[in-house]
Amino acid sequence: MKKLVAAIIIMVCWMSNADAQIKFGIKGGVNFDNFNYSVDDFTSENTTGWQAGALLQFKVPVIGLGVQPELLYSVKKADIDNETNSVSYFEVPLNIRWGFNLVLVRPFIMGGPYFSYAVNLDGDAFKDKVKRFDWGIGLGGGVEIWKFQLALRYAWGLQNISDVDDFELKNNTFSLSLGFLF
Repeated sequence: MKKLVAAIIIMVCWMSNADAQIKFGIKGGVNFDNFNYSVDDFTSENTTGWQAGALLQFKVPVIGLGVQPELLYSVKKADIDNETNSVSYFEVPLNIRWGFNLVLVRPFIMGGPYFSYAVNLDGDAFKDKVKRFDWGIGLGGGVEIWKFQLALRYAWGLQNISDVDDFELKNNTFSLSLGFLF
């Protein structure tokens, strides 16, 4: 009987600890966009976009490893021929994270692929000239303080999103975001 009670207590403690390792959060931030072109005489000025969305965090206890998938609405912009052009995406980064606990903070590094689908193309340079699907890889890091997460991330677009022959266009984005974990 004592073994059964001990086993139940251990299972309840383990399950409550496992529940604490899954968190939901919201986040928002700025995108510093850099569209990479294959043509040397084509120029544009990069501008600042924004992002907002939700995240899930799954952490493995003790070793600091985890996964953080996100669903973001991300706006990426460029000024071309004195006109602001933008692409609005639903973006899903799938980050693998590793971090460690200090007294009041938890620094972490992360990396993984992202997948995006354009839901809005605005401006003459992008309208009907940009493919809807984009994907790439991102690397970053940050720090968690209490329930807040401050993160930096650089994403390299690996997909040519140009729908124009002999013209290659790729998204490269540096993001700064602030999240709140529930």
